[in-house]
Amino acid sequence: MSEVETVKPVSNNRKVKKKGLTTTDIVLIAILAIVNGVALLYMAMLNQLLTALGGPILTSITIGFYSISGVLAAYIIRKPGVAFFTLTLTGVVQVITGNPNGLITMVAGITDGLGVELGYALFRYKRWDWLSTAVAGMMAVPAWFIISAFWFGYYKWGIAILLSAFVVRCISGVVLTGWLSKIIGDILAKAGILKGFSIHKQGTRGGKA
Repeated sequence: MSEVETVKPVSNNRKVKKKGLTTTDIVLIAILAIVNGVALLYMAMLNQLLTALGGPILTSITIGFYSISGVLAAYIIRKPGVAFFTLTLTGVVQVITGNPNGLITMVAGITDGLGVELGYALFRYKRWDWLSTAVAGMMAVPAWFIISAFWFGYYKWGIAILLSAFVVRCISGVVLTGWLSKIIGDILAKAGILKGFSIHKQGTRGGKA
C-alpha cells in the first residue's frame, strides 16, 4: 500500500506587505494637511504684500512652504499617492478656512501633489534621502508656475522676470519643500514620535520602501 504524501500549501502571508494607507497614515495626513492649510491662509496674505512690493520674484521665495505637507507626509509614510492625497486635502482646507485665493488653491494642491508624486516616482519610491526630497520638492513647481503666471498675471512682467521667478521657485522647492521636510521628518523620527511609520522602520538615511 503506497503512502500518499500530503503537501501543505506554503503561506506567503509573511512576504506580503501592506501598501494601502493605514488609519494611522490617514490621521497623520489629515494633521499635516490641516496645519499646512491653515498656515497658508496667512501665507497667502503675506504673498499678496510681497507681490505688491517685489512682483513674482519676491513672492517666489516663499513658494516652498506651499507643498511641504505633501513632501513631508510622503517622506514619513513612504507609500505612492500620499503626497497627492495630502496636498489635495491641503487645498480643501485652504478653501474651507477662507483663503483669499479661493478655489484656485484646490488646483494648486492637485498640481503640486502630482508634481511631488512624479518626483518620488523617478526613484520608484525606494529612495528617501536629500536627493529624492529635493527632486520631489522641485517637481512641485513647474505645473503650478505656468498656471499661476496666467491666473495672477505674472506673464505681464516679461520673460526675463518670469525665468528668474521660476529659478527662485525651484530653489525654494528644493530647500523649503524638500530639504526642510527631510529635516523635520528626521527630527520627529529621532524623537520617537513616528513609531509605526516607515521612516521609523527604515531609518532616516534613505533606503528601500
